[in-house]
Amino acid sequence: MDEKPGAGMESLNMDHFPRRPPINIAFKDIRYKVVSWQTVPPRRKEILHGVSGEFRSGELTAIMGPSGAGKSTLLNILAGFAVKGMSGKIMINGESRESIGLEEFKKVSCYIQQDDVVRPLLTVYEAMSLATHLKLGCSASGKEKHQKILEILSMLSLHDHGSTLSGRLSGGQKKRLSLALELITNPPVIFLDEPTTGLDSVSTMACVSLMKKLAKQGRTMICTLHQPSAKIFEQFSQLYCVAQGVSIYQGPPENVTPFMANFDIFCPPYHNPADFIIEIAAGDYPRDLQRLAEAAEKSGQDYAISNWNSEKCDRGLEMYSLALNDKKASISSSDLGGVQSCLPQPASIWIQLFHLYYRNILIMRRDALNITLRFVAHIFIGVIFGYLYQGVGNNAETLLANFIFVYGTNLFLHYTGQMTVLLSFPLEYNVLTREHFNRWYTLPPYCIALLLVELPVQAFCAISYIIFGYYLTDQPLEWSRFLGFVMFNQAISVAAQGTGFLAGALLPITLAVFLAPVFSCFFSVFGFTSKYTDITAPLRPMYNISYFRAAFQGSFLSLYGNNRSDLPCMEEIYCHYKKPAKFLQEMGFDGFQPIPEVSYILAVGLLAYSLTAFTVWFKLNKR
Repeated sequence: MDEKPGAGMESLNMDHFPRRPPINIAFKDIRYKVVSWQTVPPRRKEILHGVSGEFRSGELTAIMGPSGAGKSTLLNILAGFAVKGMSGKIMINGESRESIGLEEFKKVSCYIQQDDVVRPLLTVYEAMSLATHLKLGCSASGKEKHQKILEILSMLSLHDHGSTLSGRLSGGQKKRLSLALELITNPPVIFLDEPTTGLDSVSTMACVSLMKKLAKQGRTMICTLHQPSAKIFEQFSQLYCVAQGVSIYQGPPENVTPFMANFDIFCPPYHNPADFIIEIAAGDYPRDLQRLAEAAEKSGQDYAISNWNSEKCDRGLEMYSLALNDKKASISSSDLGGVQSCLPQPASIWIQLFHLYYRNILIMRRDALNITLRFVAHIFIGVIFGYLYQGVGNNAETLLANFIFVYGTNLFLHYTGQMTVLLSFPLEYNVLTREHFNRWYTLPPYCIALLLVELPVQAFCAISYIIFGYYLTDQPLEWSRFLGFVMFNQAISVAAQGTGFLAGALLPITLAVFLAPVFSCFFSVFGFTSKYTDITAPLRPMYNISYFRAAFQGSFLSLYGNNRSDLPCMEEIYCHYKKPAKFLQEMGFDGFQPIPEVSYILAVGLLAYSLTAFTVWFKLNKR
């Protein structure tokens, strides 16, 4: 990041950023427990041990502590990202967050996680435009949305990178873009998890200066920090330090050394106070955590009281008065619903679907190599199979070879349908989590938009394989048989895609790429290697529920059923399967009902898609 810290901010036009009434967050006796599976039996482990504190609007607060101290856990709890296993009280402007409702609180806050989760194939302006349409809906005109985007990009020094692909931005620029995407709704509360991680000193100073500027505009800015330099440390209004799940300091950064001196813990001369308090938290200095925690809680209360009577409070009241005079912010500071009324209404489901579908199409066009390779691979394998089984479709002597060709076709289209989408959710789970948690869109339009892109692509690839394979193997050139063959193979491709989505959403990547093909292989043997009467009784239910069996039998019957005429014998005097009905009877295919079976295959696919949506919903809402 080349820009000077705070570059482009001084002359910022804030017309589209009306001041919001202040939102103060207080918490009391917060405890957080998780289940540890490293022991038998599993036991509950407490991460936070009754921490308390208050974070006020207009201040930039840093939550610091060594790795494993609980700072990210505390941030997750305050943001509402972690709820299960938490106890204690969280107050929003003096009112319990529980009574307000977590979803209501999320409407006035945003959470920017540590990972730089941006969509690499969208330009900066495209990403901002999409987020603006989703978050503002019809509450702003196109001109107002465009102006808001330009103002935010200017404020974050990204105005010269509007046409740059997000994936080509530097680390600092990606973090600023993540912040820009959430500033569209001008939320009063912003949580950031280690926003300076991976940045150099210049980029870090620019990032912190920006956060301080945003806080001075009346927002409640809360971030976690690991080990800042002394210069960065001085930029924060308040420090909240955590050690082993308890708070050991609450107050202004400049008071760290005198506070610790009260406990005979002295900061060495010319030593960075930030390093000093981290070393205390890590146990490098002899200290009594219980005494520090009690004193820290008292100092935090004293700081809140003194802050209320200070000039900062006067500025906060002045800001609030200005907000009251603003047409868009005439509410009571204790009324969270009033704050929500200031915020723009998100887009409707149909508008969400339109823009998410447009985004997917745009990304697919930019990732044309992937689609091209899928298409070429299907044609290539279709030609290879076609020449390998050339002429087997209209010859009684090669009926068994055609039997294998049909099975290979089902198998190929099943695996290509399944494996191409297996990693769809794992690869974009982080960005999906951020966008969904910050209320960009709901899950149904996201899933539908994804299917509207993936289903046609897979169907087009499948038909490209079938055309070449069908013609080169000399299958009957009758529309009814061809369409029946296409119908069953497209159905198994759709069902396979559903199982691929489900496996990717349900299982870890390493298990998904192994178990999904294994189960597919298991189901594929039913109906191909043996007849129903030859299968042992315990496995016969698997025969009946195997959608692979239904697709295979349906594909084969499309070619040889419906009273197909006798097959020609080229050289032999006797052809055992000259009459196709004889083979169908021997294999037990003669009682097959096409419509119920293809409906069953599609129902399996629909069930897999539904279970995928439920799995993703459960993971996104498992707090």
